[in-house]
Amino acid sequence: MTKSAPLLICLSLIAGAEAQEDWQFSIKGQARTMYESYHGLDFGFDPIKDDDWIHQRVQIMTTADYGESLRFAAEFTWGKMAGKESPLAPPDEDDPDLLQCFIQGRLPLDESTLEARVGRQTLYYGSGRLLAAREGANQRLSHDAVLLSWQRGENSRVDAFIASPVRVEPDAFDNSSDPGELLLWSVYAVTPLPWGRDNFADIYYIGLRDEDSIFAPGGHETRHTLGARFWRTEGPWLHNTELIAQFGDAGGRDILAGAASLGVGRELSTLPWKPVPQLRADVISGGDKGGTIHSFHPLFQANNYFNEGGFLSPSNLYNLNPLLGLHPCEQVEISLGVNFQWLFSTHDSIYGPPLQRLATPRPDGNRYLGTAFNASVAWNPRKDLEYFLGYTHHEAGAAIEDICGSSVDYVQASFRLSF
Repeated sequence: MTKSAPLLICLSLIAGAEAQEDWQFSIKGQARTMYESYHGLDFGFDPIKDDDWIHQRVQIMTTADYGESLRFAAEFTWGKMAGKESPLAPPDEDDPDLLQCFIQGRLPLDESTLEARVGRQTLYYGSGRLLAAREGANQRLSHDAVLLSWQRGENSRVDAFIASPVRVEPDAFDNSSDPGELLLWSVYAVTPLPWGRDNFADIYYIGLRDEDSIFAPGGHETRHTLGARFWRTEGPWLHNTELIAQFGDAGGRDILAGAASLGVGRELSTLPWKPVPQLRADVISGGDKGGTIHSFHPLFQANNYFNEGGFLSPSNLYNLNPLLGLHPCEQVEISLGVNFQWLFSTHDSIYGPPLQRLATPRPDGNRYLGTAFNASVAWNPRKDLEYFLGYTHHEAGAAIEDICGSSVDYVQASFRLSF
């Protein structure tokens, strides 16, 4: 999609809507200021080992609704960063631009509804293991997409879409996608399970075509992902388990990869501070000996997949993560956790987000990546106001120390206001 097309579409849609009667208009938004500090950035492999910065973001969403059958929406975004010594990444800054701009139609059927959404939009599915909106970055991720959604009741839904991620450019209204370079398509279903209340399953397929694959630099990759997620978010027992298989080819080589994630917890609401002990574990494939590629591709995962520091990308590793949630009062949530992490294969790289190589393979090297200690507190004094403070220390294991890497400390403090 050309850089000016989304803006022109949005302006014409809004102008046309304002000329009609029986329309409802709304405007809302949020502003966020976040401070981040790294000591030992990228495990000390980066030339700048200590860095900190403040980034600010403002998002404003405008909608025009004609009953429940038609919606025009445009969400504007702006972001700036101060103090960063490392080179700025594309999501760090952006002059005013469109995060979302779409038209949505809704058609009631006998006992269900059919919905179509066309234009720029954010995509978030499941628990963000594969498709997330890059919330931690200064500029969120959106896609130029065509999405069709069938829904029955509140709990059954099937989505089908074809999309291309939007690249953030620094000037005003110049963000664009390139479907010829990077394209994904998916069918994603959510359904209640027959055993017990509040138990659900996600069943999905995601296709990816990348003309500049990290696994075949300068070459083509086509990867197919099949997955199933079983989850429950209403207590006292909580669970979130996901099984994923990937296959395809990259640079003329076969792909065969996969991941399994386990999450289980228990709400102890009768005890002081209502503790919620949980255990999470991940087995995420890796391995590249020159034949079949076993490296798992996390697609567009949440960067804080393991902890707030987000030091490692979910590829080629084992992760064991006991954690404890505490609720001293209704407005405050405390999280304490530890990650024990190992390489799945020493014949593959150490990966950092968003799927970049931090270190090349050492077939005779150690596997232990280290131990990450994580603590955070979130305070919501009002529904429209949030304060957050987080700290992560990753004590480097032998796999990192043997290649002259170091431990990492990360601090985050943020303030978010919705309006």
